[in-house]
Amino acid sequence: MKTGADAVDAVPAAVRLVREFVNTVEWQRDADAWETPSDLAAWCNGEGIAVARELTGDDLTLARRIREGVREVLLAHAGHDAMPGALADLRDALTHVPLRMTFDAEGRPGLARGDDGSSPLAAVVLAIDTARTEGSWMRLKACSRDSCRWAYWDESRNRSGRWCSMAGCGNYVKMRRRNAPAIAVEDAIPLAGESPRMPRMIDVAARAGVSAKTVSNVITGAVNVGAATRLRVEAAIEELDYRPNLAARALRTGRNVAGG
Repeated sequence: MKTGADAVDAVPAAVRLVREFVNTVEWQRDADAWETPSDLAAWCNGEGIAVARELTGDDLTLARRIREGVREVLLAHAGHDAMPGALADLRDALTHVPLRMTFDAEGRPGLARGDDGSSPLAAVVLAIDTARTEGSWMRLKACSRDSCRWAYWDESRNRSGRWCSMAGCGNYVKMRRRNAPAIAVEDAIPLAGESPRMPRMIDVAARAGVSAKTVSNVITGAVNVGAATRLRVEAAIEELDYRPNLAARALRTGRNVAGG
């Protein structure tokens, strides 16, 4: 997995937890740290989040939905529009996280985990609320390079950072725009108000809670995919109106579109 490019000591604990939560998948490599519910439980334990019961496949799907919904929020922090339906899906997913409102001795409101402590995802939601109240939430962003989307702490003086690393993703996009303008349009997510944000395979995978490879397998039919997973992917494709960009693929591979 990639490592953060920021100074660890400068990042508040609540922000760091959310950042690590989002960065459990590296979309550039299609590498997800959560392949099974046990992986999710191991990550929670590693972050000091108590897991009161054995996690299930439903817990894993919910965690992935929340993770990718939060990523869309972090992309909005970097100046991008969220994918259609992404925030609505995040709101729906959060209804399954047991939280309750409390008041301290001075009457100030706050959130707390549900009494049963059954959902470790509540700790992540509480961290988001803490970051918001501390004023650090807006500095957590997602990289504007479309294939990256890595969560990072914006250390720029005027809080205008767009890349997880200027030396990495920032320079890569700059060089591609100069050397390969015909396909560089796919490298950076457009800012809000610019050209419409077109759905990519990553977006379908994120909405369906699967890997990009699984989406590819559903589209091509090259590998048999379980019925429930295939239905989730097909629903995400329809919801996002995703269409594989065969012309861009041909430019990248040097193959004729008609010939595959």
